[in-house]
Amino acid sequence: MTRNKLNYRFLLIFILMIIIQYALSYLTGQINFGDNQYISLIQQFILIFLLCLFLRKIGKTKLSEIGIFPWYKWNKKDRLIFFIVTPIVLIIFSFSFFSRIEVLKNHYELSAIGSIVIIREFIYGFYQEFLYRGILQTDLVKRWGAWIGITISNIVFTFGPEHFHFYKTNSIVFVFIFCLGLLFSFLYYRFKNLTTIGIWHGIGNIFIDGLGILISMTILN
Repeated sequence: MTRNKLNYRFLLIFILMIIIQYALSYLTGQINFGDNQYISLIQQFILIFLLCLFLRKIGKTKLSEIGIFPWYKWNKKDRLIFFIVTPIVLIIFSFSFFSRIEVLKNHYELSAIGSIVIIREFIYGFYQEFLYRGILQTDLVKRWGAWIGITISNIVFTFGPEHFHFYKTNSIVFVFIFCLGLLFSFLYYRFKNLTTIGIWHGIGNIFIDGLGILISMTILN
């Protein structure tokens, strides 16, 4: 397989997934599912499944080739980094969003739906890394080199369809998204372990988006 064919296949996968992602969101909106968290969770499983399928069938690539592999295949460095950095990530987010945790700690009635929201946000964070780092960044780095490929893919991640809605609310959020995305991009490029980056992104999504959704539920109730 030539380099150009591989590159165009990955770009095709990326474009297809963006179309499918927003088509699913549109369809669920038309069917009046509203903010049904169970439907949203099912959507995430569908997106992950399709991305794995497209990677294999269109990209002719195994998950392990983009850095998704089981624990027993991790090397000592990957395991060490995971055990050191993951608690730090949890501590940083816990302190940063402590006020949200305080608001929610006595709302036991949200435990069931809260579990669904947390799982959904975690999976979606992993999906974002899979699509933007594993697919798009991999393609652009092979096409243009590390610096340009990482920068362009992170610009698409920050200002593209994933976060464009922040134009109407708080544009300062783009700075945070871009910097965090750039960090994830370089970590992925350096260590080639997409699983670790996906887990960290999933944890971030839980604190940033998941807790916010649960707080809005307490207000509505």
